[in-house]
Amino acid sequence: MAKAKILSFDKLKNVVREPNVVELKPWKSIHDTIIEPMLTGMGNIEIPESHLAMGFARITQPETLGAPTHKHPHDQWIYLIGEPQHFHEFDADVEMRLGDKIVKVNYPCYIFIPKNVMHCPLVVKRVGKPFIFIDARISEEASVRPATIKKHPPIKYIAHNKKK
Repeated sequence: MAKAKILSFDKLKNVVREPNVVELKPWKSIHDTIIEPMLTGMGNIEIPESHLAMGFARITQPETLGAPTHKHPHDQWIYLIGEPQHFHEFDADVEMRLGDKIVKVNYPCYIFIPKNVMHCPLVVKRVGKPFIFIDARISEEASVRPATIKKHPPIKYIAHNKKK
């Protein structure tokens, strides 16, 4: 099998394959220390009626994500889980600001971030075993930080096309 080319975020081009089916293409994280490819579904960039965006990364070493502390006009969920063979196994120490509190976890979890709540950075202090980081949000914005990441051209939505 040929190795997929890793694109930068501003060149990310997932492929709409079938009505409501999008092939995920690997891309390079905006975080320089995440060297493995990421996968991200871009919600309404790919399918205008879809407002769910999710990004998946494999974390292999200590890392700081999401700095500086910020907020969004939408809810967000951060999942920290073991690798696919053992989702329930989580061997890492992570801290994250959530409002005026520092949340500390060393177990598989998700962290719900309500809209307009100050949060981050998420600091991975120790990684015993690599784990999966998932960022999920329901938003009409393509990105958590649209001001710092280029907008993508719209991809033609094919779900409503009728065969003649």
